[in-house]
Amino acid sequence: MNLPARDIGQYIAKRANIVVKAAIMAANERGELLLIQHAEQGHWRLPVGEMRPGETIEGAAHRELWEETGWTTDFMTFSALYSGPELRHVHANGDEEYDVIALFHARIVQDDLVEARVNSDAGLKFFDPAALPVMNGISKTLLERSDLAVQAPD
Repeated sequence: MNLPARDIGQYIAKRANIVVKAAIMAANERGELLLIQHAEQGHWRLPVGEMRPGETIEGAAHRELWEETGWTTDFMTFSALYSGPELRHVHANGDEEYDVIALFHARIVQDDLVEARVNSDAGLKFFDPAALPVMNGISKTLLERSDLAVQAPD
């Protein structure tokens, strides 16, 4: 059976997508890991988001850190690139998403502004890597695969 190319393309486009994302493992001067709490589901996660067309992966990491925390940093370095079956998500409609995630390490200098946001209702908190809360699947996978290598760049 020879299906028209457009039919095959439509099927693949709806069924399986590769999504490039940037994740940020941000730590303060004490080596505590910055996590964001999901407002509805309650679990915690790393700042992570999709790269946009025309954007560099480094640009996506800086933008996601800003969008999700309101902070910027001059101390961000590329750590590793992750993909694989554990980063596959099946949506309710059956569509599949395969994530390719660039992980960056960042240092957040904890000043009065940072303290004010962490100690507010913003859903941001620094955690000791040895005492992390319940986290979402992507964050848990990234932290396991990176061996919780929470190191602030020099």
